Amino acid sequence: MTPLYIVVEGQTEEAFVSDVLREHLVLHSVHATPIVVTTSRARNGTKRMGGGSNWDHWRRDIGNVLRDRRPVVRVTTLLDLYALPTNMPGLPAAASEQDSMKRCAALESAMATAINDPRFLPYIQRHEVESLVLAALPSVEKTLETAQDREGLKKLTEEIINLLPEDVNDGAETAPSKRLENAIPSYRKTVHGPLALADAGIAAVRKQCPRFHAWVEALERLGTLGKSAS
Repeated sequence: MTPLYIVVEGQTEEAFVSDVLREHLVLHSVHATPIVVTTSRARNGTKRMGGGSNWDHWRRDIGNVLRDRRPVVRVTTLLDLYALPTNMPGLPAAASEQDSMKRCAALESAMATAINDPRFLPYIQRHEVESLVLAALPSVEKTLETAQDREGLKKLTEEIINLLPEDVNDGAETAPSKRLENAIPSYRKTVHGPLALADAGIAAVRKQCPRFHAWVEALERLGTLGKSAS
């Protein structure tokens, strides 16, 4: 079994890894463990988790995992392209790139250079983890209780019907999370998102999110590392 640590931005991503992705990857001999990025530490030692607004926090937590010198260990990230840390490596050069696919690739390359360890496999979700939730809107409906929420979901579904979920843009009011929150009054990303993704299943999400699909494929292939080491 290949040990894989996924450094994530917050509770939504942690729940997705724990409840959906881990169950899938274990079938490929990969054991995935989410680590919510530590944003600060109080004087009493208590960690404050989530947010991920500073690249230094990501670099520290990634580095801490990589202190495990076992060759088989792998570390990846689940980081939103939307609202990246302002001190992200490669961000000034990538900011002017209009093609978000190329922007993600350039930023991942810069992250890999900054960490400088072949066991680190950076991944940036285009544009947010909520892009994956847009691929699971029928499952979102199952979590809704009011007619107002269901009507808002219907309008959102019609609004993005001609777009792949990962093509929904990253504007301040049109990013996936903003669309969900604006359309569905009761929507809470840490509640509805993980529930919908768990209900839809990873296969349904992968069909609509090609960049995410490619990342999952790469993680699946890591299972051969654990087999060869045993």
